[in-house]
Order: sequence, then C-alpha cells, then structure tokens
Amino acid sequence: MLRTFLIHLAWFLLPFALYGLYVHGVRLLLRRRQAPAFSPRRMTALAACGLLLVAGSLFALALLEGEPTDKRYAPPRYEQGEIVPGRFQ
Repeated sequence: MLRTFLIHLAWFLLPFALYGLYVHGVRLLLRRRQAPAFSPRRMTALAACGLLLVAGSLFALALLEGEPTDKRYAPPRYEQGEIVPGRFQ
C-alpha cells in the first residue's frame, strides 16, 4: 500500500521536478539571473498536471490490475479447525 502511495506521489511531483530542472537549465545555459519564477499561476498549472497524471495512473491501475470479472468469489470459511482463505473460482 505504501509503495502505491509513493508511486502516485511521484507522479504528482513529476511536473514540479521537471519545471525546476527547466528553470535551473535556463539559469545555467543562458546565464540569466532572471529565469522563469514559481508564480502562483504556474504552481496551479503544475498541480493540475500532477493531478491529471495521478488520475491517469489510477485509471490504468484499475484497468490493468484485479481479478477477472467472469469468476465467482468464494468467501473465507472455517474448515476442520483451519481458516481457508477466500478465492476466485
């Protein structure tokens, strides 16, 4: 569960990291002191891009993961002193 959370957090932070690299590159390559800044409007756009990436990854996860829908679920049961876990049949 933590791995999934960290992956989605990375997808959200990716636009911010790429923009930071862009700003740093502009300062280094063009030797400018006045590089593009982190304005509230840009932060909002980067956050929206990050949310779109997270939504896309959640959508892909829902499509690619999980059990087939044509199987029937057998719930866990108690059998001869042991618990038999649930499964798809």
